[in-house]
This record gives sequence, C-alpha cells and structure tokens, in this order.
Amino acid sequence: MVTETTARKLLWPADREVLVRVAFLYVGQGTSTVVLVADGDDYRVLLIDINLDKERGGIDVPSLISDLVGEGDLAAFVNSHPHNDHLRGIDDLSDQVNILEVWHSGHKPSKKYGEAYDKLQDLIKKVKHAGGDEIVLERTDAPTDLGDAQCHVLSPSEWLIEDVNEEQADERYARIHEQCAVLKFGKDATWIMLPGDADRDAFEKHITDHYDDGLSSVVLGAAHHGARTYFRYDEADEPYMDALNHTDPEYVVISAPTQEESPHDHPHDDAVEAYANKVGKDNVLHTGKKRYSYICDIHRDGTYSGIQDDKGLLAQEYPLESEKGERRSSASNTAPAIIGTRVDDRPMGQA
Repeated sequence: MVTETTARKLLWPADREVLVRVAFLYVGQGTSTVVLVADGDDYRVLLIDINLDKERGGIDVPSLISDLVGEGDLAAFVNSHPHNDHLRGIDDLSDQVNILEVWHSGHKPSKKYGEAYDKLQDLIKKVKHAGGDEIVLERTDAPTDLGDAQCHVLSPSEWLIEDVNEEQADERYARIHEQCAVLKFGKDATWIMLPGDADRDAFEKHITDHYDDGLSSVVLGAAHHGARTYFRYDEADEPYMDALNHTDPEYVVISAPTQEESPHDHPHDDAVEAYANKVGKDNVLHTGKKRYSYICDIHRDGTYSGIQDDKGLLAQEYPLESEKGERRSSASNTAPAIIGTRVDDRPMGQA
C-alpha cells in the first residue's frame, strides 16, 4: 500500500484521464520540474533538473521525489544542461531513489560553472552499472512516444562535449545555453514546453525557424529563470519575439526567487513585461513571489487544466535541513489532493 505523503497527495493524479502532469517546483535560484506521464494504469515520474537552495527557502527535492515514488522508481532524471543550479542535489537524489535512466545534453562545462558535473557523471555510472540507460539528447523533427503521451526534443542540435579550460569559461557558459536541451511534453496539439536556460541564440539561430508552429505550447516555462536573455542580448536591444509568438502560450511559469533574493536580479522586469503582454499579467506565474509550486494537467482528450497552485505547501512540508540538521516530517494525512486555483478545462487555444 502506498503511503499518502504530502507529495503523493498533491502531485499524483487521482483522475486517470490525466495524460501528463507537470509541476514547477519552487527551488530558489534554480529550476526543478516534475513530469508525470500516464503509462497504462500507472504513471512514469521524470525529474527535469534539480536545485537545492536553503538560503532562499527552496524545496528539498530528493525528499519530495522519494515520497512521491514511494517504493517505485524515478523513470528518468533529465538534465537540460550541466550548470550547478540545474544539478545541485543530484547526489542526494541518487541516494534516496532508484533512477532508471539519465537523459542529458552531452555538454561538458568549465569548472567555473559546472562543479556539479562530476556528480552527474557519477550518477550516469551508477545507473548504467545497475542496468539502466544513459540517453544523450538530440533534437528530432517529430515527437517520440513516452508511455501513453509523447516527448519532443527541440534542442540541442549538436553535441558540444570538448573540454573548455578556465579561460574559456564564459564563452562556454554562453554556448551551453545556446545548445541547452529544450523539451515538450504532451500529445497531438497540446504541449507544455520546458526550455531550461535556452537563450535568444538558441531560438533565433536553431529552433524557431526549424519548427515554426511546431513550437506551440499551452504552458511555457520561462527560459533562464525569467532572464531577458530569451529576448535580448542586453537591455538596450530590440526584443526578439518570434520564439514567444510561435510558442503562443496561455501561461508562463517563472522558476526563480524574488529579484531581491536573486544574485542575478531574476526575473528581469523587461522579460516579465514581455511575457505579460503576450499572456496577460495574471497568467504569468512566479514561483518565488510566494514560494508556490504550480501544476498543469493535459488530459487524454486533448483538454488541459489551468494552472493550479499549492499555496506554498510543498515548500512548507519539504524544507531543506536547518542549521541544526533538522527536517520536518513530510507525511501528511490532511493535505487535499489539489489545492489552489484551477481554471476550467478547455481545448488548447480556447479562452
């Protein structure tokens, strides 16, 4: 019998008509997203990136995932690119749950920005030793089946794995963002896009023209924690809007702390304004504003739910260890299955 933990109550679909559930977790200055994909009568659980940020009150992702899968497995850990704020905590995750596959972008970062890269390599070795698989992501022209749903890899278009020394660190940092993994989950006409830290170059040079209307997604995770780099090289540039216009989302979710807490002033005001001009101010959702996590469902019939929030419960129930090494119990018998705001189900493109 599965223990009804808070993670299980909030994130595991009770409605078997849910084809894909995507949960954008609050993890401070970083990104971590849970994707549940229907597979017959069960769900595969994937974790896209991981970050642990105690300073900014981020979620203890390994403990949450452990509670979510219970005695089961994490189907895949997916790393969009090997920078620290997308890999911090991967060793703790590996200690707490069994991981069947590792998907990654194939990049090798400089030491300046990629201290956690060695831990990714350790995880790959561990998974392969146990009979699991390593999958190096590469873009395809068509989606591939994933359980009852599909996954579409839009980037990277080439693998950049050569060594880069410390003097080339900043150049390498930018090139990895240009070739960051960009993923869509869903089926047919209804998708949720997770672009990692992909920047203007990624979309303008490699993605937008290649896929055109194939970018269309009802929910867009804001690239690079709501940074202006999705639109601009610097603040004075005219914004590049083609990627957002072709994606044509109805919701944008920004995974970032508040500007005051962020060492990079994320999310940038001009980026938030551009997103709001596209989807409306109320449909731009920022995890760090109230330390909320946000959830969206795609159903088997092609409809989708509006964004649901957890009222900050996951951050409250899965805090990182205090200075004394204490952590509250994550089990809860009182948490509702879904809490927060829900918009009526509707087919994609209908307001």
